[in-house]
Amino acid sequence: MQWDFVYGDCMCRVCSGNPPDPSSFRDFEKETIEALHNVNNQTLFLDQARRIDRIRFDTGAEWGEPRIFNSVRRLIFGNPDSNESLLLFTLGCWLDMQAKYVTVWTTYLRQAKNWIDGKGPIPRGNFSPTTTHLLLTEQAVKNYGSISQWFVEKINDITEKNGRANGNIYRLAGDICNELYSKPGVVNQLRNGILPNSFSGGDHKRFWMFMMFLRRDDSIVRCLFTRALSEFEGGREAVKNWYDPGFFNPLECELPVDTWVSKNWNKVFERLKMPDFQTKYTAQVAVKASELARKDNLSPSAFDAILFYSGSE
Repeated sequence: MQWDFVYGDCMCRVCSGNPPDPSSFRDFEKETIEALHNVNNQTLFLDQARRIDRIRFDTGAEWGEPRIFNSVRRLIFGNPDSNESLLLFTLGCWLDMQAKYVTVWTTYLRQAKNWIDGKGPIPRGNFSPTTTHLLLTEQAVKNYGSISQWFVEKINDITEKNGRANGNIYRLAGDICNELYSKPGVVNQLRNGILPNSFSGGDHKRFWMFMMFLRRDDSIVRCLFTRALSEFEGGREAVKNWYDPGFFNPLECELPVDTWVSKNWNKVFERLKMPDFQTKYTAQVAVKASELARKDNLSPSAFDAILFYSGSE
């Protein structure tokens, strides 16, 4: 399958004409299931999580999932309007609450497209837990002219003020919580480079899923983000700084935890007979994941793929 655009020398699967498809997704899912099935000690779990994580973000294969493939291809990754694509990707992440991810990336994504085009109501019929974020993002787009411009200005401002410093991921998260994702109570701490106790990946799964993809993907999401920002003055500098771990350390990306990931996390450590890692609370799973990951110089979000794709939802 060929696409209508190519960005510079980009060799991601979209730009090289070989986008993720159902076959590549099935191969990825099969490998993930087998990897977790073979885990019999903590060291192997860490090794397999790291390996599956790299496959995920090097290939983008998960976006070939058969039920969402056509929708995300048309509206996001195959959309020649990269700024609109980034906006729809953002809205999709905000809409991912109390819903199956297939519904999010098909039905709700189409609703979001109609909404930004002025052809339909706000997605999910004014579902209050997501509406506040959608309206805040809409206002930011009006204020800055585009979501891409918003990211360009915020990333460059953080790098100019703080340089190569720990906590810059959190500082950007603070700006997002102030202007794109409505969580005002954590803004000040985040802008000071501190992760609040109440803002783990188990407290705000969809937020950290968004951050994980933007910062850690090395395939089609990275290409999308690069294309979108590079259209604006200062955009190439913002992209360069964003993907520099000295400025924005991917180790600061929290594990996004929902009940499915939590269930599989507990299954792993039950099998390994390590009860200290088991907990019924999603927020505590995120905390324990952070503690375990950082001892191994691993992003906590690296556990997401092996836990999320270890079986059918």
